Formats: sequence, C-alpha cells, structure tokens
Amino acid sequence: MNIELLINSIVEGKEQKSDYAHCASEMNVRLPQLFNLVSIRIAKSFMSGHLSYADADFAMNSVWPAMLDYIMKSNISLVEPCYAIYEAFDQGEYDHKDGSDPVEKYTKPLLVKVLGNA
Repeated sequence: MNIELLINSIVEGKEQKSDYAHCASEMNVRLPQLFNLVSIRIAKSFMSGHLSYADADFAMNSVWPAMLDYIMKSNISLVEPCYAIYEAFDQGEYDHKDGSDPVEKYTKPLLVKVLGNA
C-alpha cells in the first residue's frame, strides 16, 4: 500500500488500523513519519483544491485516533506536524462567533504556516 492508496482509503472511510503499519512498512518509514507524510499530503491536497475541506477534515479526524493509539502505546509525544495539521482543520469545524468563514480565516492560514515549516 502506498500513501495515495492509504489516503484514498481514509477519505472513503475504509481504512483499517493495520493499513497504517502496512503502508509504513511498504514505504520503509516509522509510523510517526508516516502520520506526518499523510497529514502533509492531506493538507497540501486541500490547499491545492484536490480535496474539499469536508474530505480533508474527515481524513484528519481519521488519522487522529490512529496517531493517538500509537503514541499512547509507544509513550511518546504528539507527532508533529501531524498534530498541528489536525488542529488547523479543527479550527474550521465551528463558528468562532466573529462573522468570518472559519476555514478561510483560521484553517488556511494555519496550514500555510505549518506547511511552510514542513
């Protein structure tokens, strides 16, 4: 399984927990690195218009529990920039009560910042 197939599976809601480990093994990377690669790809796909906000947000909400499960079992810190990307999409999920589009005002600028550092 490659990263594109994994992301397609995530967006379709068909991924299994074992898909992350399988993809990491196929790519010869550790799981934390895979979580970052997947998150960065999701963010870039959203920013370029290849993924809608709804699909990208759904995907990050699917990556999140897989990452949490891994870090809790491994007793390590949150994986960055995966966590920052998750948080950026989270900011677009609700009305900030300022009359603005939360995706435009919060999510996109946060992603620009994270992706600039990725």
